[in-house]
Amino acid sequence: MNTLATRRPLTLHGLWLRVKAIVARLGFGWGHNLKLGDTYRLGSSKVRVPLDSGPIEISLGMNDKRLHVYPEVRLDERGKAIRNGNFVIVDPSAHPGRIGGFLRLTPKSWVSLGSADALQQAVFDYPAAVDEEHLVLIHSRDALVFRNLSDIGTAIGPAVADVTAARGSRFRRLRQILGGPIGLMPAADALALLQAVNELTRQDPYRPRSDLGTPGGLVLLPRSLTPILVADMHGQVDNLLTVLSQNAFLDALEEGSAVLVILGDAVHSEVDGQLREMQSSMLLMDLIFRLKLRFPRQVFYLRGNHDSFSEDIAKDGIPQGLLWAKELGDQRGAVYLRAMEEFYRQLPYVVSSDDFVACHAAAPKAAVSLPMLVNVHRHPELVLELINNRLRRPNRPQGYGRGDVKRLRRSLQLDKHTPFIVGHTPMDREGTLWLNVDGITNHHVLFSAHPEHVAVFTRVEGVLLPLVYPVDAVSSILNGLEDEDTSQVVRRSSRAGREARVRVNE
Repeated sequence: MNTLATRRPLTLHGLWLRVKAIVARLGFGWGHNLKLGDTYRLGSSKVRVPLDSGPIEISLGMNDKRLHVYPEVRLDERGKAIRNGNFVIVDPSAHPGRIGGFLRLTPKSWVSLGSADALQQAVFDYPAAVDEEHLVLIHSRDALVFRNLSDIGTAIGPAVADVTAARGSRFRRLRQILGGPIGLMPAADALALLQAVNELTRQDPYRPRSDLGTPGGLVLLPRSLTPILVADMHGQVDNLLTVLSQNAFLDALEEGSAVLVILGDAVHSEVDGQLREMQSSMLLMDLIFRLKLRFPRQVFYLRGNHDSFSEDIAKDGIPQGLLWAKELGDQRGAVYLRAMEEFYRQLPYVVSSDDFVACHAAAPKAAVSLPMLVNVHRHPELVLELINNRLRRPNRPQGYGRGDVKRLRRSLQLDKHTPFIVGHTPMDREGTLWLNVDGITNHHVLFSAHPEHVAVFTRVEGVLLPLVYPVDAVSSILNGLEDEDTSQVVRRSSRAGREARVRVNE
C-alpha cells in the first residue's frame, strides 16, 4: 500500500522510530510465547502468539485506537471458510456500510503500524495519540510476533466481533439483484435484457456528447462518486461476484455513492485448456447487463480488445473472436449477435475523475485532447492504441512509455502524479495487481481474472488504493440460497425494456 502515497517528511524523531521498527523486525531472541486468553499489555520485549489463536484485538495507546487481526479465508462451494495462511488488519469501528480498506499480512512479512504511513492514516483514521511508528507486527513461520515501539503503550487481546453477518446479507441481496440462481438466461430474455442495456447506454450519464449527439468515448466521473475499478475478468464469474459481495461495494452501489467500472475484456477465458470455452463469457456478460439494468447510472463498461468478433482476436492460435460470435449466434440467434455488436459500438474508451484516469490498454503515443477522446469515433488510430497497445519493449518499439503517460495526464488537466490504471498486460501469471510498473510512478496494471485472487482499485477517505481479495465460490453459494419464485424472475426479465426506460426517466 505504501507505494501509492507520499510519505510525510522524515524528521530526526521519525528516523529514530524507523530504525527502531527495523531493529524490532530483526530483533534478537524469540521473545515471550503467549497463549492469548485475556488482554495483555505489551512491554519492551517481543511477544509471540500462535497462528491458531483466533482473531486478535490490538489497542494502540490507552485504548485510543483499536484494530482487529483476522485470519484471511476464502469460501468454498458450501460457504465453508478455509484459511489461506494470510491475516488481515481491519478497523472494527469503520462504518459497515461504507467502503473501507485493510492491510494484509502474508507469511514471512511484516508491517509497522503507525500514523507516519499516509495510507494507513486514511484507512484507520489514527488519532493524534498513535505514534508515527507504534507497533511492528510480524507473520513468522508459526506465530504472529508483536513488538511495541511506543511509550504510550499497546495491548493485545482476543477479538469477538462477527465478520460474517454482513457478507451473508450481501449474498442474499446480490442474488435478488441478479435475478435468482446464477445461470445462463433463456435466449428471448437475454435479448430483451441486452436491448434494454443498449437503450440505457445511449443515454449514459457522465459521458460528454459527441458531435453525433451520442455519448462520447470519455467518462468523466464526479469526485462525489467512489470508483470500483476492475479489469480483464475473462469469463471468471466468481471474480466479479467476489468483488460485489466484499467490503461495502454493493451497499455503495445501492445508495448511489459509487460506480463500478469494468476496464474491458470480460470475455474469453485465459485459463489453460479453456480458451475455446465461451459459456462463462456469456454468463458473465449476462450478469454485467443485469447490473447495468439495476444501476444504470453506476455501471460502466470500457471497451477492450477482446470486446469484438474480429478474427484478429486470438490466443495461442485459437480464434476467440470468431468462436465468440459463433457461440452467441448458435445459442441466441442473429438478432442477439447484432445487438451485441451495437453494444460494442457504443462503449466508451477512457474513464477519468480528478484523482485517476484509466483505460483498457495504453496511453496514446501522440498528443490527444479531451475533444478527441469524446469524438473518438473520428480517430480510429487512437481507438487501436487505447485498446491494443502495450508497454514499450525492445521487441515492441511502438509501445507506450513514461512520456506518453505524462502527456495523457496533461491532456485531461490532471496532476502529474495522478494514478493511471490499465489492464491488458499482466506482468506475470501469478499476480492480479502490479504497482508503479516500469518505474513509472502511479502507473498500475490490473488483471482481475486470476482464479485465486482478484484486485480492485477504490477510494477510501479521499485516497485511491488497491485491494486484493481471495476469490470465493460465490456463484455456488448464491445458488445454494433459497430459490426465488421462478415466475417472478421470468416476469422481471420480460419487462427489461420497460424497466430500463423508467429508470432513465427517473
